[in-house]
Amino acid sequence: MKNINLKRLIATLGASAMISTGLVVAVAAPAQAAEPVCVTDAKTSTITCDGKLSNGAAYKTMVPSNYGGTFYFWQHGIRPSYPYPGYTVPKGVEQMAPTSVNHKIDTTKSMLTLGYGLASYDCSSTGLHGWNTSDCVEMLNELVTITKARISIQKTIVYGASMAGAILTPFIEKYPNAADAVGILAGVTPSINNELKSGCDMLYIFSVFFDPTIKGCTAMGTKGVPGHYAVLGDFAKVVTLLTQWSKDSGSLPLAYPAALATSGIPQRSALLLAGLIAGLPTKSANFDGISTSALVPEQSINATLAVLQNAGELLGTAYFGGQAVSEVVGAGFYDNTKTDFAALLSDADLGRFNLGLSGDDAINGMLATLAASPRVTGDATALAKVAALDKSKFDTSKPVVLLSNEADRLVLPGNTPLYLNKARAVYESKLAAWRSKFKAATTTSQASALLKSKPIWNTVAMYAMTPETYTKFTAAGLPDTTAAISPSGVGHESFTKDQLMLWVRTLASSAKTGRVPSSGVMAANMAGVVNLNTDPDYQPNELKYQD
Repeated sequence: MKNINLKRLIATLGASAMISTGLVVAVAAPAQAAEPVCVTDAKTSTITCDGKLSNGAAYKTMVPSNYGGTFYFWQHGIRPSYPYPGYTVPKGVEQMAPTSVNHKIDTTKSMLTLGYGLASYDCSSTGLHGWNTSDCVEMLNELVTITKARISIQKTIVYGASMAGAILTPFIEKYPNAADAVGILAGVTPSINNELKSGCDMLYIFSVFFDPTIKGCTAMGTKGVPGHYAVLGDFAKVVTLLTQWSKDSGSLPLAYPAALATSGIPQRSALLLAGLIAGLPTKSANFDGISTSALVPEQSINATLAVLQNAGELLGTAYFGGQAVSEVVGAGFYDNTKTDFAALLSDADLGRFNLGLSGDDAINGMLATLAASPRVTGDATALAKVAALDKSKFDTSKPVVLLSNEADRLVLPGNTPLYLNKARAVYESKLAAWRSKFKAATTTSQASALLKSKPIWNTVAMYAMTPETYTKFTAAGLPDTTAAISPSGVGHESFTKDQLMLWVRTLASSAKTGRVPSSGVMAANMAGVVNLNTDPDYQPNELKYQD
């Protein structure tokens, strides 16, 4: 998923302007796949080829002069189909290899220098983007197939970021011989419904406590340009709130609903409650969740400001991603008639953030209000479709290497342990069945044959961590959001070059051997990279919803 330029969006976004603005979208006609046009760089001798897939979508390959036989196929994340302030719809291949927004890094040159071949494509189908994950699976397979027909490839790696997790996971299950290793960077673990429900929950809570005209996920479902502007108009209301809070840190008392209008509970307490219910990280680019000052006297206030800083990305994703999903499954994919919001808060969070939530009476009052508020009833057909979206078995035997941030504000870090838990359950089931067969073997030849087919655990996860503290304050004690952000562990698809290149090299070695490195090798490799987690027991907070 692409990062939202929130500052630019805030500066230019207006609901009335968006609704009145016209938009013409040119949809490219499908074309027959043809031989690409290739050019050799005079300085580096790298051969770059530009071509079109059979549906007309652009693709590109790059082969360096020292090519060694390993080829990486990049899968990008979600791209909205229509423009909005700060975002332009792609017109072709935008990215050839992993990049980092925070660190302004593009690994293309580094990967070519190591002798890796690179390929990427623009996953647009019928001329549009969106949550076209099933189309992407087929387009990626076409790209791999036609590239292998042109270029001698010894080891194939499919890897990608964000929405790519919902493409690569079913891809390797449908086409198990298409690749030798899979890499998922800050990626969604199917189904997106798990995280989407949390985003919809947060928007619903905003409608209860901050602006009753916010429609949230009920605004989604109209196809095409009208649907695009409908969600932009609703998001403008959220942007208005975020803009005000960026100035006053949510210090104004709640004005909604009537039962809480005289309670004196500050808006930031309801914002923190919404963030905790959704599972939003309590660390952000500038806020470590624990540092204090004269004007930030308690850790939970720092965490509240982190939630505020993270909210724009998550809610922008909920709107644009949710609209893209709704164009696939239909309107009404969100239902909270049976949601127990209180149960989504852990006792640990209630204790740690008690002051930021304004104490027990305020917490109980807000939760009681949520419990009594009118709920959203979804459409049965849409609910069934979204639950089945990008269905995966998590049963690939290929090595899978995951890399995520401790405090990703967009694709929540709980996606990674969800992948591990699903894959581990399949592995343990396979292992139990194998042990039963091995125990029943009656001959040496039977036992020997079974030893060759013993299941192996072939998934590894790496986490980029933040330093313990990194919040900076002005001389007056105010948080300084103009200071340098955390060097690691925050943002979306944002990693240091060393972290990204270790991920890339781990994929290469895994493709070569057919299995991920041993825990000892991984620990040694990660120890050499600053801010990569080396604690084998570490796990970020899990998603609030897990199918």
